[in-house]
Amino acid sequence: MKKNNAFTLIELLVVIAIIAILAAILFPVFAQAKAAAKKIASVSNSHEIGMSAIMYAGDSDDVMPPATSWNTGSDGLQFGAGEAFSSWAWLTAPYIKSSQILADPQVGGIPAYNFGAANDQALTSAYWPDYGYNYVWLSPWNGTIQSPTSDTSLQRPAQTVMIAAQGAASELKAGVPTLWGFTFTAATDDPLLSYNVEAPGCTSAQVPQLCAGGWGPLGFSKQALTYAAGNITGGVSVRAGNVCVVEWVDGHTSAITPGQLAVGTTWTPTEAGNETLLNNYDQVNLWGGNI
Repeated sequence: MKKNNAFTLIELLVVIAIIAILAAILFPVFAQAKAAAKKIASVSNSHEIGMSAIMYAGDSDDVMPPATSWNTGSDGLQFGAGEAFSSWAWLTAPYIKSSQILADPQVGGIPAYNFGAANDQALTSAYWPDYGYNYVWLSPWNGTIQSPTSDTSLQRPAQTVMIAAQGAASELKAGVPTLWGFTFTAATDDPLLSYNVEAPGCTSAQVPQLCAGGWGPLGFSKQALTYAAGNITGGVSVRAGNVCVVEWVDGHTSAITPGQLAVGTTWTPTEAGNETLLNNYDQVNLWGGNI
């Protein structure tokens, strides 16, 4: 008698069920692996950006880049009527291999915008980087002038934030990228905030630098759409699995929680922007040196 080697319907359904179960198990693993790879790429980008700032300082008598350099003419980014500026990202651009590193792979890339006659990815990246600069400590502003810090003057360079992944232009509540700052004028040497991140608790009298509101849902960080995009963490993104990708002044990179970045303050994710500094803030804060 001839043997029938064909699958029965029950056997076929069993095989399909097994495949479906394996897929259900493996797809989340693949998603996690993809997210981990993007996080690693973001850490790498942050490190290269930080090294570009260190190289800039090396060519500028150890002085860190200003958050915004005004009236830079044709070498800068055009702003308003007859005004031009250069962001820290534009100033450090000559030291990086590609403007693409200013795009965090966890977001999906910086969209191109048409600025007058220009429609250039490098220009767009310098306007809307997915990484922010610790301007409060590295380029402090007193209402009249910015005074970039010497990178050798900080007491704890391995524990001082330089660059952090920040909310992207595509993650703003306005729905379109917007430049904002304190005054928007060269006369006051205003550090524009669109490509900077804030220190927590920086409105306290203990911290002499002017800033735009600190952490909590106040100040410029309220422009961000979600918590992951930094709307209560001074613009610092927590999209890497609720941790922040940070480049430190000494040139190393890590990913830590927002709570660790806010050490020395009373900040929590549920606070209404009323954080205060604790007695040990001077010793443990991760944002700057000489208070």
